[in-house]
Amino acid sequence: MLTIGVEEEFFVVDPVGRDLAPDGLPDFSPQQNSSHEDGVIQGFDHEFQSAVVESRTGVCDSLGKLRTELNELRCTLTRAASHHGLAVLSSGTMPLADWRTARIVAKPRYKEISEHYREVVQRRITCGCHVHIGIEDRDLAVQVLNRVRPWLSVLLALSASSPFYERADTGYHSSRSLLWGGFPVAGSPVVHESYEEYTATVRRLIDTGAILDEGHVYWDARLGVRYKTLEFRIADACTTVDETVLQAGLCRALVLTCISEIKRGQPLPSLHPELLRAAAWRAARSGLEGKLVDATRGESVPSAVLLTRLLEYLRDALEESGDWDEVVALLEQAQRHGTSARRQCAVLNRTRQLADVVDALLSETKPWSRAPAGM
Repeated sequence: MLTIGVEEEFFVVDPVGRDLAPDGLPDFSPQQNSSHEDGVIQGFDHEFQSAVVESRTGVCDSLGKLRTELNELRCTLTRAASHHGLAVLSSGTMPLADWRTARIVAKPRYKEISEHYREVVQRRITCGCHVHIGIEDRDLAVQVLNRVRPWLSVLLALSASSPFYERADTGYHSSRSLLWGGFPVAGSPVVHESYEEYTATVRRLIDTGAILDEGHVYWDARLGVRYKTLEFRIADACTTVDETVLQAGLCRALVLTCISEIKRGQPLPSLHPELLRAAAWRAARSGLEGKLVDATRGESVPSAVLLTRLLEYLRDALEESGDWDEVVALLEQAQRHGTSARRQCAVLNRTRQLADVVDALLSETKPWSRAPAGM
């Protein structure tokens, strides 16, 4: 069975002022907050801004193990923050954050990045959820990457958690995805015939000065940089662990389904780039509210219809991995409770205070929490 690993990003927040903690966690050390299990380092790492921290699970072979690790990592991070009178929050953007006051981690590398991309990277104070699915064969990984593209927008719609930016309602359920669109290499991945062709494309992008290194290939999905994985990057940070587990289950099933198609010699579907872009935009605009674009059929359909089509497409893989019941239950829960963006908007509509939205996010981010019903 294919392995899973997840990286989650969190904002470090002052729970009293409901603003970013500009210096992040005092004395935070990724090494001190890491542990070894089966030879795999799992723990935390710094991000570009001091007020953002990333957690990394180990290599997991089941959704159950993944869920346990995600909860344990959130526990560790919550305790570390609480010790300094701080808290952690999981969402694509932090409603009350001001990117102008966010401090960049003092590393020569980050200074280089800031000077190269300027305001595009400086304005991007966001958090995402990255799912890694292990694929040793790099050529096979490229072929799978070609095939997952039409379904990436559904992953974004399910994870949408960034309706607010710079203390304002953006009108989008995922404003984070719009901020990432400003980078030179972003959006839907390009089709490549082989790993050699893929690496040649990345090398050209570096040689032309568009990007600094392969880590700045910010496609919605890409080959893992440090690991032999396929990395799904399109999702906003998931507010609850349930939402993260759903992302992971769907990503693994997508990879398994695409591998099965490749083994059967099924031709790669021809997709229009403008439809892939439209699908991602529609998902960012309204999440699961209203309609989504089915890029495989070139039509706009209610989100429930596209989720049903996705389940039908992935059913064999989900049953093979033993994930069918859990993924179905989590999808039903997502439709019943709504995305994080919908829940955030419901709080604002009820109280008219963004501070209350921050409090709700802080509560839902806690390990073993669930999205509240009735919103």
